[in-house]
Amino acid sequence: MQGAALPISGLAEELGVSPTPVREVLARLAGEELIVRTPHGYAALLHDPAQIAELYDLAGVLAAAAALSPGMDLAAFDLADPLTAAQAAPNQALARASARVQAQLAPMSVAEHELLGAAAERDGPAVAWSAGKVALARAVRRHFARRAAHSGRILAVALGLIKSPRI
Repeated sequence: MQGAALPISGLAEELGVSPTPVREVLARLAGEELIVRTPHGYAALLHDPAQIAELYDLAGVLAAAAALSPGMDLAAFDLADPLTAAQAAPNQALARASARVQAQLAPMSVAEHELLGAAAERDGPAVAWSAGKVALARAVRRHFARRAAHSGRILAVALGLIKSPRI
């Protein structure tokens, strides 16, 4: 649905509700940068590899900052999903930013898993976890740097443009 129009009246009719709650939800989604406001209403985002790579880079920064933050319980750090773990950070601004980036990357998650596989999800951060916060933060950065490096392929698989042979 790259850039597809999101007509308020059409969505309201399909959902069986009035246009007002649909308009409010679309405005909120636009505020979270999950969709865009256009001169004619709202539309799905147009993703490109550079934008996705930037989001992965930001995810790495946020998750690493969470791992290093004072008071972060590493035992609760979800090694398979560092952004979810970052949402448990004591710093609420960091937790909210992590949730927002995770929502923006959500459309890529299935393609990510298909391309990189389950082993890649846990090996780096899981091995580093026992070595402490600094090693975990480095592993989390590598975790997301790998995704940033493959952002074009991840996006292509997410859009159904190519099949997903593992990398």
